Amino acid sequence: MTIWYSNEMANIVAVPSVKNPVTDMTGKLRVATFNWTKSAVAGDAGDIIELVKLPAGRVRLLGDLSGVYHNMTTGSQVGNIGWKAYVDLDGTAVVADPNGLDSGLNLETAAFISPMVTVLASTAYTKVFESQTGVVIELIATEIVAALDSLYGYFAYVTD
Repeated sequence: MTIWYSNEMANIVAVPSVKNPVTDMTGKLRVATFNWTKSAVAGDAGDIIELVKLPAGRVRLLGDLSGVYHNMTTGSQVGNIGWKAYVDLDGTAVVADPNGLDSGLNLETAAFISPMVTVLASTAYTKVFESQTGVVIELIATEIVAALDSLYGYFAYVTD
């Protein structure tokens, strides 16, 4: 019989042991909430709603523990969730990805949606960000944003 190790377990049993990043073990669960209501004037298709800014450093976003209640009243409203461009820890520019977390969210009928990062199913609905100044998470509406449309929600993440 052979024992196989995950990358994290291989670090633990290595001699000398290798410390796993705190976003992988022993990190602290944090929550960034958002509450947005459109003013009494309608917006435009393609409007960008900046939801939260994750802190600088290494952060693991947990999509299964994140959610949004939406009340977007424009018929056939669809939203994409992603991030704005940022600078990673070694100074390299990371390009924006407007649908890097979720693509084609059906926002047509008021509802609560969770998990929030369905395009990342192959990474267990998680995304690691490593940034110098934090990462802004945004939603882009594909249709006209109506007056008094609203979004309420939260992103769960792990950091030190």
